[in-house]
Amino acid sequence: MAQPIRLHCGVPGFLRFLGLFNAAVWVGGSVFFSFLAGPVFFSPEVKSITPPPYNGIVAQAMLGRYFTLHLLCGMVAIGHLLLERLYSGDVFPGRAIALVGVLLGLALIGGKFIGPKLTVWHQQEYQFKLKSEGEPPMIEPAAYEPNVIQNAKWKFDVWHGVSQLINLVMLGLLTWRFWRLTRFDGHDNSSTFGQRKRNLFGK
Repeated sequence: MAQPIRLHCGVPGFLRFLGLFNAAVWVGGSVFFSFLAGPVFFSPEVKSITPPPYNGIVAQAMLGRYFTLHLLCGMVAIGHLLLERLYSGDVFPGRAIALVGVLLGLALIGGKFIGPKLTVWHQQEYQFKLKSEGEPPMIEPAAYEPNVIQNAKWKFDVWHGVSQLINLVMLGLLTWRFWRLTRFDGHDNSSTFGQRKRNLFGK
């Protein structure tokens, strides 16, 4: 049986801090954007200053950063799980890594698949396009057929709802993972419980 690698004193405390801090940033950022920051872009106060489609452009830019937060925190979470496994010599945390993998997959779907399509449909609905270069303003009018505009509006509404559903699923999974981390003092012991049972009854 492979012996665990013994690191310097203080590593367990640092790993607990890293796991909890990353989870807190992940959950806190998700809650803040979903229930506080996101709706602001479509509030009457903001619409009076940046009416459509400008508020939608800013909201989509923020949405891209939001999914980037998910990807960064997910990679840190996987790194934390692997470091904890390396230090403790415990069973490979397959269940926890699978959960983080699901979160990363949902973030990729929302940020890399749905997000760009929403951007295109938003431009078609409001009949404009973004300029990649030149002098401000960086949007210019663009003519689309009425059927294209109507189809873009319908697709945007449907896929925006799908994006919101994905976000709620991610928020639920994140909350559950954060609860597990705090319940076990910063360690995800979903695998170690089975190991303890084998130690108790394997004699």
